[in-house]
Amino acid sequence: MLSLPDQLETAIEAALQHVPASKWKSTAKAVSERYRTVRTGEEQSLARGAGDVLGYAAIIFPAAYAQLSGAMAAVQERIPDWQPKSLLDIGSGPGTALWAACEQWSSLQSLTAWEREPAFINLGRQLAQQSENPVLKHTNWQRATIGGKLPAFTQKYDVIVFGHVLNELPEALRKEIVTLAWQHCSGILLIVEPGTSAAFPIVKALREYLLSLEAHTIAPCAHDQACPLVNDWCHFPQRLERPAFQRRAKEGTANWEESKFSYAAMARFSPGTPIWGRLIHQPHKTKRDVTLNVSSINGIVNVQILKSQREAFKQATNYKWGEILTNEEKV
Repeated sequence: MLSLPDQLETAIEAALQHVPASKWKSTAKAVSERYRTVRTGEEQSLARGAGDVLGYAAIIFPAAYAQLSGAMAAVQERIPDWQPKSLLDIGSGPGTALWAACEQWSSLQSLTAWEREPAFINLGRQLAQQSENPVLKHTNWQRATIGGKLPAFTQKYDVIVFGHVLNELPEALRKEIVTLAWQHCSGILLIVEPGTSAAFPIVKALREYLLSLEAHTIAPCAHDQACPLVNDWCHFPQRLERPAFQRRAKEGTANWEESKFSYAAMARFSPGTPIWGRLIHQPHKTKRDVTLNVSSINGIVNVQILKSQREAFKQATNYKWGEILTNEEKV
């Protein structure tokens, strides 16, 4: 179970206290409705102005944090010895990816955030000042408009993140900004989108485009081939302990949720030790068997394990959605 860092949760609570609860609750609902709508890239941004931004922080931020954290944890699991020092977050919002990255990689020494909306930049700075992490506090925030005025690249970055931003762009702009980012990425380019059938094709297409630029897949795939999925989409869950303000925004009593995401982590280098596959659905258990749906080096395979295979059956029922399978013999 993942939860927001205490300092972050406290900082968001403090920001919300500057406006009446009735106001940020209603704004949160409106932002949430826009968030769930299938986007073509022609719509206005999800949040504009201080009110919308607080609504976003109340209801979307925790889920986005969970998704980014889940993707970053998958990267760290594949390459545990990798120690990135610099990160650029393109379309940073209030800095969600910055907080998640600092929790994942203590090696980070500099953070840069590009964001279009001044209200997001203001909130991002405000939240970061409540952190005890000096790297987060000293984030270099820059105003940036994809398809418009971008800051000049002055260096290459070990990590470049696109978190919940590419689905808001027209297709031509997606490829343009990803191309530019890849040119200035010395390590990993990470794309994270909501785990929906509408967002997955964006991740899939951009992964395949990056493969054409000689990128290597770190996660989730076990290979560097085109995605073999047909009539399905690849997504993964991250369980999140809901902060109190999000429960109030959703007017719900459940203290947790599963936030689902699709992602692609593409690198300038090979991940090293290969894996055989990754579970792309929860194990399906019946009275007589368990079936594992695996994205493997050999494509999508369904592995059936009979209950009579006691040890293998027990092991398979304990596998988690998204878990790495290092070799075929494990199943």
